[in-house]
Amino acid sequence: MPKEEPALTPKTGLLVPNAPVLSATQQTVLAELYLPLTGALAYGLYAALLSLQSTTTQVSGRHSHAEVLGILNADLPTVLAARTKLEGTGLLRTYYQPDELGDYYIYQLQPPMTAQQFFADDLLSVLLLDMVGETRYQQVAANFKPATVDLSQAQEVTAGLLDVFHLDGQKVTTPPATVQQVRQTLPASGATTTGPDLTKTDFDWQVLGQILQQNYVDLKQVSASRELIVTESQVYGVSEVEMGKLISEVASLTTGHFDENQLKLLIARRYQRPTTPVATPAAASAAAAPTSPAAVTTNQFSTSEQQLLSVVKSTAPSDFLTALKQEKHGIVTAGEQRLLYDLVQRRIFSNGVINMLTYCILQLQKREVSTLNKNLMETIADNWAQHEITTPEAALTYLKQREQAQNQPTRKRASRRQNGRPVRKEVVPKWMQASASAITDKPASGQSSISAAQRQKLAERVAKLKSDKEG
Repeated sequence: MPKEEPALTPKTGLLVPNAPVLSATQQTVLAELYLPLTGALAYGLYAALLSLQSTTTQVSGRHSHAEVLGILNADLPTVLAARTKLEGTGLLRTYYQPDELGDYYIYQLQPPMTAQQFFADDLLSVLLLDMVGETRYQQVAANFKPATVDLSQAQEVTAGLLDVFHLDGQKVTTPPATVQQVRQTLPASGATTTGPDLTKTDFDWQVLGQILQQNYVDLKQVSASRELIVTESQVYGVSEVEMGKLISEVASLTTGHFDENQLKLLIARRYQRPTTPVATPAAASAAAAPTSPAAVTTNQFSTSEQQLLSVVKSTAPSDFLTALKQEKHGIVTAGEQRLLYDLVQRRIFSNGVINMLTYCILQLQKREVSTLNKNLMETIADNWAQHEITTPEAALTYLKQREQAQNQPTRKRASRRQNGRPVRKEVVPKWMQASASAITDKPASGQSSISAAQRQKLAERVAKLKSDKEG
């Protein structure tokens, strides 16, 4: 989880540990696949940091950010914005550390993915598609396709390892201690990260399988592409029947295989920019009596809140975000689309909770927020995960509890008010203004409005008190 970093100035130091030299293939991937995502300045920042690498870890030989600004001929905010693009695309890892010489940053350059890994990554490949368009995307992908040679009529005569080298059989069966020690210090060759649990989704694989089987699509490849299918389905709200039609359109009539990139292109064309806006509950807002987030029912919510819950639970995250941005006369950026992809792929929240998270950021923040921010989104998501928010109802209840706690006056505020010091004014959200005005405008039960005679007596008493005080 990214943390808020301290103030950075041109005098702040930096250290770039030495990294392996990029191969020609890696440089090509960096230029053709990453450059459209990061932009020219971030690409130049990567090259500048390469030139500032240090073969030693001695922090006394650190550089300053002023050197980077001079190399790029740019100001500090522009360079920091370029740095975040390198971090977001996985090309840079940033660390902050203070010492007796002052604050400094450690920038660890990361090698780019291979072309195969890049196009297999749902987030990066979709982001590249949004940046360059379909025609350029297909051209770039074609540049990285390996040349194939027909070997069906050829006979392989390659020599094996033991045909060339002689090894002691005893050492092979029982590796020397040195080999074992080095092996333990290195990561396992087949180690892979644990993927999301796809068994917990509501996607009906049986229905999809029946549709694809009728269209002679290879079901083994469908099984291997489960993560892609689930992510696309949840982000864009593609049903099992629609997904079956889409896969059948891109599948080969002869082999039954389909290209995953072609499937992404087809879904992006039809679902990424819907022409019919989703009805968003502009008037629906988060407000109700405090209840435990673990146990809530729809009866505890007002009509507008139930409308909001109905929309967030029945709308795909992409459509919901598009509707909110259209309500603000804005557009969905590629970065926002990528944030949704990332959150859906983690399988932490349901679509309803993700939509509530989007609604919280764009509609309920006390300061104007027009775009989904990665740090803010991850901070709120982490907070909700720690409080075990698993349903939209629980999220709505939790938001109301926090709002009520912030608006409730405390003894500390009362004390500060009595001492004459300024008190921070709580911003009352719109969903509370109506109820608050109704309470203040309505006289309390059992009491009548003050009469003219009573007001006159009150004025006379105030005047008398003032004259006594002056005397």
